[in-house]
Amino acid sequence: MLFQSASKTTPIGVATERHTRLSIGYLRAGDSGPPVILLHGWGAFKELWWSTLNDLGRDHRCFALDVPGHGESALGSAASISAVADAIGAFCDDLNLREIVLVGHSMGGAVAADLAIRRPELVARLVLVDAAIDPKRLPSYSRTYLIPVSGWVVLRMAQFLGRTFMRPVGLLIPHEHGGGWLRPWFRRAAYLSMWDAFALHMLLQALFSATAVDRLAEIKMPTLIVGGQFDQLVTPAHSHRIAEAIPGAKYIEISGAMHNPMDERPRHFNRALRGWLESA
Repeated sequence: MLFQSASKTTPIGVATERHTRLSIGYLRAGDSGPPVILLHGWGAFKELWWSTLNDLGRDHRCFALDVPGHGESALGSAASISAVADAIGAFCDDLNLREIVLVGHSMGGAVAADLAIRRPELVARLVLVDAAIDPKRLPSYSRTYLIPVSGWVVLRMAQFLGRTFMRPVGLLIPHEHGGGWLRPWFRRAAYLSMWDAFALHMLLQALFSATAVDRLAEIKMPTLIVGGQFDQLVTPAHSHRIAEAIPGAKYIEISGAMHNPMDERPRHFNRALRGWLESA
């Protein structure tokens, strides 16, 4: 049997499931409508999309995945961005999901772009949210954890501090917290502290080795680029350049958001995403 799931449904209609053969954990919402795949970024978690699931789940079949190397999803052989994209593609194939709306955030945006380029028949519409697609343009501090020897030590120390000081508070913050900056930051730090450091380090190396930026002109499906107004990692200028490189792409900026608009300004993000999906 290729697909088995252990399902746990929450009171608000989001179910936690697991693809046993591919070792991918995911959240599911909605029983009808176009399929939507939601991919988080490096060090993040599937619950980051909670508000989006509750909104789009009304008329879409939504799947928010723990990207391989995070949470309930094993890293396996996903040692490159393309390998992660292949795992996402296999997930869609096994669940018979076709003509998907593919939404990728940060590193998940790099994965989404790679999958859209190599499997255009699978992806009907593409959404890239503060997508870390052009690693050469990311600020130098984003490479801190990759500095030989000391980078590994800093990563482990950051996780230790997160487990000690952030996790007790962060895990108390509800998924439907309403947005802002401080609560989402505590929650993200709490989750980051729990993931496997080896997998995180390998995926960060993979991100900075990715080359999808050189093939963005090959993306032909309708594409939305979303940027946070105050994002200092993937700046609005960076997102604008990505939009300009993809034929016909539309750019939307979420006011008041930093690097995680779906978590910091969920209502604004959901309104922008739904408006674009309904505009076709």
